[in-house]
Amino acid sequence: MSQHPLNIRPAEIVLDGKAWVPADWANALADALREKQRSQQSHNHQFAEICDLWANLPHSHGNAPYAASAAAFRKHGLIATGHCDVETIDCESHEVACRVAPVVAANARKAHGYALVVVRGPMVVCSTPHSQSFKAMGKDRFHKSKTDVLDWGHALLGVER
Repeated sequence: MSQHPLNIRPAEIVLDGKAWVPADWANALADALREKQRSQQSHNHQFAEICDLWANLPHSHGNAPYAASAAAFRKHGLIATGHCDVETIDCESHEVACRVAPVVAANARKAHGYALVVVRGPMVVCSTPHSQSFKAMGKDRFHKSKTDVLDWGHALLGVER
């Protein structure tokens, strides 16, 4: 059984600098190169140190949003150090902003896994952390964010790095 001619999708191609190549091949090559930019060892080191910092949080930090899990601690650290996206919504009044904020927070958490939502007067400010996946962050950005988050965590606990 052959496919109807109107249902056939053309192949996607991209220019790799010299020649036109299949988009799937170019994307796979780009992913492989991104992964080689930083080592799995460096990636694992950050997550191990984050777990240690989170496990040693004082009880006085128990109600903080970053105390829920090691992942929340890391994501909060990304936001605290500026490795995040920030969206601001003007709600015209503080009362409306207070009603809108929980909805914004719930939607942002569904989309990003973690969000910090703050009401400032009539404004709702929603911060979501950047992904540190191999695909999302290259070597330099990852190492900068790793250093910043670990420094933030050490400062929060008052320990030397």
